[in-house]
Amino acid sequence: MNMEGNDNIDSNPNPGSAYRTKKVRGDRKDGWILKDLSSFSKLVPHLMTSRDSSSIYFKEKLDVTLFVEYINQKNLELSSNPIETPYGVVDKITYFNVFIAALVRLLTVKPHMNRFIAGRKFYQRKTIDVSFVVKKEFTEEGEETIIKKSFTRDENLWNIVSKLHKEIGMVKSEKVAEADDVINLFASFPNIIVNLAMKFLDFLNCIGRYPEDIRRDDPMHASVFITNLGSIGVRNVPYHHLFDWGTNSVFVCLGEIYKDYIYNPKTDEHHERYLVEVSTTIDERISDGFYYTSAMNKFKEILNNPEELEQKLTNYPVDQ
Repeated sequence: MNMEGNDNIDSNPNPGSAYRTKKVRGDRKDGWILKDLSSFSKLVPHLMTSRDSSSIYFKEKLDVTLFVEYINQKNLELSSNPIETPYGVVDKITYFNVFIAALVRLLTVKPHMNRFIAGRKFYQRKTIDVSFVVKKEFTEEGEETIIKKSFTRDENLWNIVSKLHKEIGMVKSEKVAEADDVINLFASFPNIIVNLAMKFLDFLNCIGRYPEDIRRDDPMHASVFITNLGSIGVRNVPYHHLFDWGTNSVFVCLGEIYKDYIYNPKTDEHHERYLVEVSTTIDERISDGFYYTSAMNKFKEILNNPEELEQKLTNYPVDQ
């Protein structure tokens, strides 16, 4: 609901120093406190106290023809000329990991989308943390696991893809994901112990003292949680709720990419295009409807110009 707060381009050519490095009163290990807000904005978390009840929902069918053509062409190039990164070699890209790279770029250039509320205070997350579900086998009995990866604001497509390839490869080779370690730990205790522990940890989160060793792998402490329903052939995606646990302010459901004929009134013809349905659930309190609409339009622009993801950002908005 609130659009206040600095959202100016930092002219410093070194993106690593765009956000402040000196701690101020109220900062957390995972976020910078936001104080430049209107009085009404500061009251909103007191009026709307839970994340799930503050959810708003968007669904849109996107034309991703240029996105698909880029990936197909790039995979042809990578097959004979793979790209080396500090995290591994990239010899193939997929719709999903380029989609994640596009989301990382979106949360960088539209930083309100990377805000969260804890203890009824506003924060800008220090990193861009992405959680998503991976199914080891595409069967009803196939085991699911959750991966959480952190990215910096200046990372390009190749670094993001190589990090994802490495993590997904580990999971599919039957090694346990780090996020699963946290879940398995809590699930192993009796219900009464789990209940007391969750209440205590929730209190620690409210006061900014959540254990870093747990937060690092907790998939609910993320910028965005993604479920890729397109991987199981779902085109018409549902809306997903937000979790009151953690600090996750955005949930995205991605559908299957498919071909369809779209009418063009300018030419009075139908043209074959690639389409995908995407639903997004957002904590309404972190910004306002105008900003969300602007962010969705920016996301379409990123998807239609995926080659720009290959470049690192040197300047981006700062929300502090």
